[in-house]
Amino acid sequence: MTEEQMEKINWLNRAFYADNMIKALEAIRERNKSIAERCTASYDSNGSSGSYANSQETIIHTICDDNIRIQKQLDELIICRAEIKEAIEGIGNAELVTIMNMRYLAYMKPYQIAEALHYDRKTIQRKHKTALDLIRCP
Repeated sequence: MTEEQMEKINWLNRAFYADNMIKALEAIRERNKSIAERCTASYDSNGSSGSYANSQETIIHTICDDNIRIQKQLDELIICRAEIKEAIEGIGNAELVTIMNMRYLAYMKPYQIAEALHYDRKTIQRKHKTALDLIRCP
């Protein structure tokens, strides 16, 4: 692969990595929710439950922050996918557009694309390289 093709692959893979980031953030949020559910009252020597309230408040703020981070990533993913889709459609060849959509928007591996389209894996790789040469990335 040429350096230009590798740069295009990196640009096209942005949606995949953004989607994975969202999954990671969702896992963190779920872990924080689990912690919140297990949070129990702890009383100080005066019988006050102040630390429980502080713990609960901290967890609630953390979960809210998690939701904001996830929503921001979702917004970025939507924009990213639209840019990638537009660049792929600019190729102008239906077969190559299909392969690129499967690879960069459906996140399919080359062997999965080959199976789905009833091609040899090497044919998919060759067509993928051809499509990379035709695609225009900002």
